[in-house]
Amino acid sequence: MSDALFTYWVGMDIPADTSAADVADFNDFYSNVHRKEVLAANPGFLRGRRYELAQDDTRGPRGPRFLAAYDIESKEAAMLYISRNDGPASGRPVYSDGPAAWKQRQTKWRLMWQHILNNPQTLQVCASPYMYLVGMTEAAGAGPAEVDAFNQFYNTIHVPEVLTGYGFESGARYERMREFMHPAPGSPHYLAMYGIKDEATAKAFMQSRLTADPSGNSFSDGPPVWMNRDTKWRLTYRLVE
Repeated sequence: MSDALFTYWVGMDIPADTSAADVADFNDFYSNVHRKEVLAANPGFLRGRRYELAQDDTRGPRGPRFLAAYDIESKEAAMLYISRNDGPASGRPVYSDGPAAWKQRQTKWRLMWQHILNNPQTLQVCASPYMYLVGMTEAAGAGPAEVDAFNQFYNTIHVPEVLTGYGFESGARYERMREFMHPAPGSPHYLAMYGIKDEATAKAFMQSRLTADPSGNSFSDGPPVWMNRDTKWRLTYRLVE
């Protein structure tokens, strides 16, 4: 199974007071019915993985409780999905109704991404038991040369420093291809996704974030377009399956 260059994400919440039994029904339906229907109904969708939020942004709620990530085999397949989304409702898939918690879901994210760094590691990141997500946008008003400098610094200096500094097992970067849905003021232009090898490492990392200032680390300073970036969210997710 080849690595995919494109991925489609759906993030959703269910009511906070949902019972444990209803959450279990939600997960069973999502994993065993809806996910399979999505893969079958969308040409070029290769696989889907599901995650649950383990730690939200320390600045306040930012991430959806549940996240589904569907790998897409080609740009043509990604563009077909976009075309069907933007076209008449009659051309879109119809999915089964689910249990009570499913009917009460609130979709928070619908995003499509294109891999831009370390694609051979992407499946390893996605399959890690935990993953750390950082969504950010370069400094406002940046021109093409500044964006190039941002990506050069991010790819060659910052990602390796993060992998070493936190002991993450893998990392990949994405660029936003399409925002279908995201709360104001909008989704980040770029996403970094880091795989965390086991639960113990993930718990230690999450605990450290509760007491540390994210800006007070030992990572290198970058060009102004990096130093003035807008970090939209920092989120840790646990693989459901």
